[in-house]
Amino acid sequence: MNKLTEKAIAFAETTFFRTATVLAVRAWEPNSILEIDLHMPECDMSRWTSAQHIKCKVGVLSYRDYTPSGWDAETHTCTLLIHVAHDGPGSRWARSLRPGDQLSYRKPESSHHHPVTSRMCFLGDETTIGHFLALQQLAKPGAVIGGAILLTEPHHQTEFHDYFHGWDLAALRKNEDSDYRELAGWVDALDVREHGDTVFYLAGYIPGVVELRRQMRRKGFAGSQVRAQGFWD
Repeated sequence: MNKLTEKAIAFAETTFFRTATVLAVRAWEPNSILEIDLHMPECDMSRWTSAQHIKCKVGVLSYRDYTPSGWDAETHTCTLLIHVAHDGPGSRWARSLRPGDQLSYRKPESSHHHPVTSRMCFLGDETTIGHFLALQQLAKPGAVIGGAILLTEPHHQTEFHDYFHGWDLAALRKNEDSDYRELAGWVDALDVREHGDTVFYLAGYIPGVVELRRQMRRKGFAGSQVRAQGFWD
């Protein structure tokens, strides 16, 4: 990379990126999932009505989108819940963070997943937990939330309901990234007649999400009931 290109990139990042400070880092057991608390003084969270995506700089010309799983608009703080099992730039960056570190991010953008007043059903894997926690925070008190989440680590499955008390969520076994068979089986058992007022939120591995959406349409669920959000492929 020549110096002119480096200067152009630095200028663009100065113009479009903001700075956040790491307040705390907590690891699940085992540590394939991290909770990272951030202070984002330039971020107005009071207007959020949908789950947000924050594009973080994780390396030179390398960026990853993460969803604030919980936030406090008054203190300008939020938590990113990041799955770090893969040895990629995002995972290495997240594992390197320590309290006091600063990171660069772009202004949050809407994921177009909004909570509804009817029943909500969350379907995804461990990479989507933060996304679904964001929808829970945005939902009205007493919202009925159900669904199923694929988890790779057996210990995470054991402690699943300690993290997500109050949710009627099934913890399903995930053998590999592309393995959505357990989730497809869970969807196949759904009775369309019992879920006429349910909105389904599909998120995660793009091929898996696409196939789940097709499966639900074949079963007879209306298109307006199924909201899909692919994260990675």
